[in-house]
Amino acid sequence: MDLDSKAIITLLHASPANRIAALQSLKNDVIGDIQKKTLWVQHGLIRHIVSLLRSDATGRNKHGKGTRQTFLALDTFTEDETAKLQALQLLASFATAGPAFLLPLFASNALPAVLSESCLQNEHPEIVLAALRVIQNLVVATAAASASSPINIMSLADIIFTDNYLESLHQILSQRALNRDSEAQITIAAYLIRNLCREERHQTVLVDSGILDALATRIATFAVAEGYVLPKAEMRARIEGLGDYIPEPPISTDGLDEVLGAVAAIVSDSPFRVCKLVYSPSILAIFPNFNNGESRNSKTPPEFIMLPGLRPTRPKDPEIMDLLVPRTPSYPRAHGNSGGFSSLSTQSSRESPSTNGRPSSKLQTSLVSWTPPEENTARNAEVDVADVESPLVPWLIHLVRTRHGSEVLMAASVLTSLFKTGFAYKAREASMGLLVVPVLLRLLEDAEVRMKESGNSWMSRDAKAKMNIIEETPAVLARLITDSEPMQKAAFECGAVKTICKLLKSSYDTPLAAAESRPWSPNGDGTNAASSFASECRLGDEGQHVQLIHRRRVRETTLRALGALATFKEDFRKAIVDQEVVTYIIDSLNQSPGNSRQAKDQDALYHGSSRSKTPLPEQNPVSVIIAACYTIRMLSRSVNTLRTALVDHSASEPLFRLLRHHEVDVQNAATACICNLVTDFSPMRDSLVDAGVLKVLCEHAHSQNAALRLNALWALKHLVDSASIEHKKQCVEELGSGWLVKLICDDTEDEALYPVTNRSERQSASTTPDVMDEDVDMGSVDEQSRPWLAGSVYKTDSTSPRSGIRILQLAESRLDALKEIEQNPVRKARHDDLAIHEQGLGFIRNLIGGAHSGNTPDSANDTTEMIDHLLNILSQDRLFDILASKLKPKVLHPFSRRRTSGSETRVLPPQVKIIEAVIYILVHIAASVPRHRQLVIAQTDLLKQLAKLFNSQDREVRVALCHLINNLTWQDDMSDASACSQRATELRNLGFLKKLESLGQSDDELDVRERAKSALWQMKHGY
Repeated sequence: MDLDSKAIITLLHASPANRIAALQSLKNDVIGDIQKKTLWVQHGLIRHIVSLLRSDATGRNKHGKGTRQTFLALDTFTEDETAKLQALQLLASFATAGPAFLLPLFASNALPAVLSESCLQNEHPEIVLAALRVIQNLVVATAAASASSPINIMSLADIIFTDNYLESLHQILSQRALNRDSEAQITIAAYLIRNLCREERHQTVLVDSGILDALATRIATFAVAEGYVLPKAEMRARIEGLGDYIPEPPISTDGLDEVLGAVAAIVSDSPFRVCKLVYSPSILAIFPNFNNGESRNSKTPPEFIMLPGLRPTRPKDPEIMDLLVPRTPSYPRAHGNSGGFSSLSTQSSRESPSTNGRPSSKLQTSLVSWTPPEENTARNAEVDVADVESPLVPWLIHLVRTRHGSEVLMAASVLTSLFKTGFAYKAREASMGLLVVPVLLRLLEDAEVRMKESGNSWMSRDAKAKMNIIEETPAVLARLITDSEPMQKAAFECGAVKTICKLLKSSYDTPLAAAESRPWSPNGDGTNAASSFASECRLGDEGQHVQLIHRRRVRETTLRALGALATFKEDFRKAIVDQEVVTYIIDSLNQSPGNSRQAKDQDALYHGSSRSKTPLPEQNPVSVIIAACYTIRMLSRSVNTLRTALVDHSASEPLFRLLRHHEVDVQNAATACICNLVTDFSPMRDSLVDAGVLKVLCEHAHSQNAALRLNALWALKHLVDSASIEHKKQCVEELGSGWLVKLICDDTEDEALYPVTNRSERQSASTTPDVMDEDVDMGSVDEQSRPWLAGSVYKTDSTSPRSGIRILQLAESRLDALKEIEQNPVRKARHDDLAIHEQGLGFIRNLIGGAHSGNTPDSANDTTEMIDHLLNILSQDRLFDILASKLKPKVLHPFSRRRTSGSETRVLPPQVKIIEAVIYILVHIAASVPRHRQLVIAQTDLLKQLAKLFNSQDREVRVALCHLINNLTWQDDMSDASACSQRATELRNLGFLKKLESLGQSDDELDVRERAKSALWQMKHGY
């Protein structure tokens, strides 16, 4: 080392001038030299640098929060501030050296020092930018840390996304970018959110802290800069009081991809958070929906802005932003004077929205020839909102088609969030399949080709950008096409199966590039010598190979994309199997895949590098295993694939092992996959039963995790279907009759939350409206008894509804309602309970259904025996009481009471799937011997409840009722004639005859009419 370590450290604590000289000498010594960085770490330099950041708060904002100055000349720096800047630059250099330097940096408490207000809220943009670069480099290094490292992305996010530091991020994102430093600050802050925000708790705090609104405003600045503000938007915004929310254009449009990526990370697929984005004041100001004032029933005054609606209905006439979107067969445009845009105002179309030096709209020249339509068709006369779509949607489609690289991907990600949560027209589904899906696949293919052309240059900036595109594009594509047949078809026709399968194969078969060699050291790898040093004086784990991280991420996203493609169509599943990719999918189920062709060679190559200490480089993380389970589950929907490819590759073996995985999320994914492997037509069913799957599933059915309990019960339902009576009895015994009753009867999740919520309500001084069912009161909400609603959905006082802005008052009421639906834990608990009840009743239905031997005397005897066994262990009175209770409305816990006295208790009507399951249980009992039919007909209270269901809007319920009457009026032989006549008479007395006649004559469904006629004929001949 050229510099004297003791002298340098002494100077760091001397006068400001000496500190600056020492820091400059250190920068010149260590930047670009990892060996010297290592030696300085061993001398304990980092803690001394960190102490300089804590020594004073001279740079802290003196003007109060939210008023940080955005520009100061360089000559205003004091010596202390210069030293602070130099110290931050040194820390950034150490952080770029890789994961090994995370240990001394965190042990020296570098992160809290850099996150402090004296750094992130400093008056000098250079200091703020230097601090952000330190954090950015720490995030990059943490992403490459080994799985055993105590420092990971999650723990880093938990530190950064706390109230103390979120205020600093909010100020950075909310500032007006007047120079390159300010723009760089915003871009890095957005980068941090994009890469750290992965958990719902982080998304929630980022919304509550106002950061999502700040990012939305930043998106608005890009739209303003490029002239995408709607015509007359500024005039309408000023009428509404939103004029101050139209932002000034930035000095450049760099960083759009990071801002969009941060927004996508926050909103994800949450309707509330997406609505928060769409209702952001800046978005409403530049992308308004105009009310033409010609709907007689509209409560919105003419010329005022309307809020975009949830699940909007596309109007007949094109809208203003459709000019940005290419015409497709699904989107005919009006021409000439045959129509106009319904979103245009009735005022002169020649009023220019360009004022205060802002660019004019690119749409303006195309719109001056259009006149407002003379009539605006109201789709719902009773609803204030016309269910319009936010112009943000077509603008994002336009970005996808006109931008390049990461900007395309992030625009598509935000667009996907809007579409999946119902804030885009459903009619756009086919159009997005033609306009967005091909662009994403072309982007993926181009990045892959360029990556191959670049060879092994994995560390270049361009290579990293291409790697990010290859990693993230399949994930965005998977989200977009899931549950959408038109978009899955578009992806298939664009060659998505071939492209994605090739990527999955390459993630296993491509050899790892040789790791960079460590500079020679007299201490060898330094492990023994460094073990005696304090944590801040020694290096940590070297981390993972960058290519290894890339291929694991590619495995996860490509598996998710393949699963999304295999959701519906048999042809798509066959195409995936034909690509010979099933081997790789099965390998992805193993934590240490050993069947890939290059695994051993890659392992030897990786361990041959002296730089690596990470064992088992081919270990698949939990995310890959879960994605592989999802893909297998989708492929197993095909009987052909289930009986051929999955059996040939022994898919059941690794899946069965995963049922015992230490991670509950993996157990849940494997259990969901097992559901399709234990069906009666699955050749893997017997092998799984022999391996003991029944016992494992029964254990999972007792889990405290609601999702695991649900999937286990679902799998057991399939397992007992057409099984032998021995297996059925074993299943009931293993599950436990008492627990079975609890699963179908008790509100486990609801009851667990009731004491806590009820206690909170008793402590509340005010009363609240009950909004526990699906009918949400859009009015007042008591925040004391609902902590998830605490605080205004808008952060600042200027956007509070108290400011008197009509559109924001309306937006807040709707956001409160969405937040209540999405974040209320009691509502979630009741949803879980209903799902478990449905599967539990389905389990009983299959339990007493036909056995594997088919329509034989033995099968009938087994069914009768199983019904008797069930009635014996559960008690027949208790079973029928439970079934009757499922047909009655449920009285909800009064977690919240209405403000008005004398209001009735809220009730939840019986769910259709629950009703259907109950009826089919009775159908199976009535299909047995005459004494079982007599048992059903004796349940007068239950039959009265059933008689009310003939007017059900659900076709399956009406069909099930016809089946039940058929079975109840069935006569086995002459000895059953008298009892059959009695049963038919009892049904007629309960009103079933008239209801059947009505179904047979006037039901809209042919199947229902025919089954009703059959039941009617049998019933009339029974008495």
